[in-house]
Amino acid sequence: MEDKRITKLLRNLDKAVEKICDKPITVAFSGGIDSTLVAFLSKKYCEVELIAVGIPNSHDIRAAKSAAKLINTNLKIIEIEQTEMVSEALDMQKQLDLSGIEVEFMLPFWIVAKNASNPILMCGQGADELFGGYARFRKEGAKKNLKKEVKDLIMRIPAREEKIANIFNLKLSCPYLSKNVIDAAEDFSVDEHIGKIGKIILRKVATEFGLPKEITNRKKKAAQYGSGSQKAIKNIIKHKIQFEIEFENEKLAKAIAKATEPENAGWVDTAVNGRQVKAVVKAKNLGSLKEAAEDFMACIAVAEKVSK
Repeated sequence: MEDKRITKLLRNLDKAVEKICDKPITVAFSGGIDSTLVAFLSKKYCEVELIAVGIPNSHDIRAAKSAAKLINTNLKIIEIEQTEMVSEALDMQKQLDLSGIEVEFMLPFWIVAKNASNPILMCGQGADELFGGYARFRKEGAKKNLKKEVKDLIMRIPAREEKIANIFNLKLSCPYLSKNVIDAAEDFSVDEHIGKIGKIILRKVATEFGLPKEITNRKKKAAQYGSGSQKAIKNIIKHKIQFEIEFENEKLAKAIAKATEPENAGWVDTAVNGRQVKAVVKAKNLGSLKEAAEDFMACIAVAEKVSK
């Protein structure tokens, strides 16, 4: 018997993609079900460029090659060495306020945006939250509030994906976060979405659209693991030292932290807690760590004098 909920979700996702395809698009492409499905649908309506990013022989590069071949779409591959990956991460940190883990998983998206040829940048963001893809959802006793997961993600998009798109003069498209797609997905229960392998409903939809089982059955691999960005950053930046510095008052602490941010972006993470500035200085070896720590303390001293 036909499930009308599947039909509704099929229709709404297809319309969400069609609506954005009034100009050529670039898809941040990992070869997984999320990005492959929106790329596959986009081909019906506009010119599509696929870009995959990863260190040499990374999982995402291999997966993207096979998926692009299966949907018969040209693929631009950006293989990037670990040192260059870290350089891009430092560049990104200068312009975005991201946590360490966000830097790791947003880095491939940043590199795609930087190399996009088309005015619209499409991604698969939201599929894991909306359809229950994360492995943590399947752990015993796990919290499974997918509606909250989607709401929280939508709140973060402007400071991450949207800001990156704007930096490179692109228009961001996240079809899975379309209101009509969200509404259709919420017709299913949380358990129906998550199942034993995650994204059960999305896999059914992708199959209905005609994607090969090789893609619809693929397990999720997070961007920081699939692209190798986490490995690259951890291999290069191996050493760190933490400072906790107290000042006369919170206003002075905030002023000093703000004054040192432009100078130290990329190799120092700072946070203010009351009148205390917490800083983590990172470097690839102990010699560089010593120099970085000394430079940071010199910046703090100058900033303190100026702020007072």
